[in-house]
This record gives sequence, structure tokens and C-alpha cells, in this order.
Amino acid sequence: MNFEQLNETALPTVIATPDNYDPTHEYGMVVLMHGFGSHMGDLAGLAPLINKDDFIYICPNAPIPMDIGFGQKGYAWYPIGEESQPEDIDKAVFQLQQTVDFAFTRYRPDQSNIYIGGFSQGGMMTMHAGLTRPDIYKGAIILSSRVTQVDLLTDRIENLDKMPIFMSHGTNDMVISIKDGREAKELLDEYGYQIDYREYPMAHEIREETISDLQDWLSKN
Repeated sequence: MNFEQLNETALPTVIATPDNYDPTHEYGMVVLMHGFGSHMGDLAGLAPLINKDDFIYICPNAPIPMDIGFGQKGYAWYPIGEESQPEDIDKAVFQLQQTVDFAFTRYRPDQSNIYIGGFSQGGMMTMHAGLTRPDIYKGAIILSSRVTQVDLLTDRIENLDKMPIFMSHGTNDMVISIKDGREAKELLDEYGYQIDYREYPMAHEIREETISDLQDWLSKN
């Protein structure tokens, strides 16, 4: 695949396009969001493993810089823990949507074949930015994540159409516990989502088995 960085968007973004990209063809699109303390290049490397021919991948950088040690910078979508407020999430969702809108204008994807997903805090963003927009997204991918601001989310999704969800979690995850992952699944079950939920004997990570199952899910949804 071909990778380029766009800096004219609301959030700096890595774009991955198929090797033989044809601008006259309507490709599907997948928005992928990295986790807390990571960066836009983190999940971009998954693009060729998921599906290298049929989709354009949009991998935006979270807006809040942070020092992760050794002179390295990471990024967060919004503050974590008790510092997190609904307005912080709404601000991040707004910036993400501006970035996605720019990508729509530039690449003109197949509007019926657009997915949104993320890992860890990127999965939390997927719930707030993706599940609330069934008018845009065909499905959601939530990897090793949990629900934040439960009331904010459930108030907004209660009366919306429900998209299919691929959800995975590691049983040995020490960052976001498997208990949190299961509770997120149970909550979304209660609100009527059709969830393909998978657990793996892994830590806070994405393994080959996860990608394989995600490939199958995408091909069926």
C-alpha cells in the first residue's frame, strides 16, 4: 500500500491507499484511531494486513500531545480518568469528524462502505464518534477498549439505528481489564447492537488472530 501524511486536515493524518489506487474508483474506507500515548502511524501498519485492495485507511493523530519519556511524544484523544469531561470527548469527536469530512471530499469513497474503529482509547472514541453516526458508518471495530462517559454515550445511541460491531479483548490485558471489555460488550448488547465478540489469550495488544477474525467480519458485513 501507499502511505502519505496529510497536514491540512483538522488532525494530522496518515492515509493508506491500495498499490494500484485509481481515483475514479469508489473504494471503501476505514477510519482507524490509535490508543492513548501512541500516534497516527501506529495502526496504519495494520492496513495492508486487514485488506490491501478494497479500502482507503484514514489514521488521524489524536490532538493532545504528551511526554511519554525518553524524549518521545505520544498523543491522547482526551484526558483520562476523572479528568475526562463530556466536552473533552465532544471536542475530539468534532476534530475527528472534520478530518473525516476532508478525507471524504478528497477521496470520494463508497458512502455505503465506511467503517470506523480503534484500539484502546481509540476504541472509546469509536463508540462516541462512530456509534452515534449510523448515517455515516456501516460498522464499528472496537479493540481492547472500554466505555467512558456511559450516560453521555447511552443517551446518544438509545434511539439510533444500530450498526454491526467487531469487538475483541485480551484475557491477560493489564491496561484495560477483560472485565471492562466484557462490561462494554454487555452494555452494547443491551442497546441492541449485533456484536461479533472475541477474546484471546493476550495482553493489551493486537495479534494475528485478531486481524484474521476482523478480515472475516469485514467480508461478511
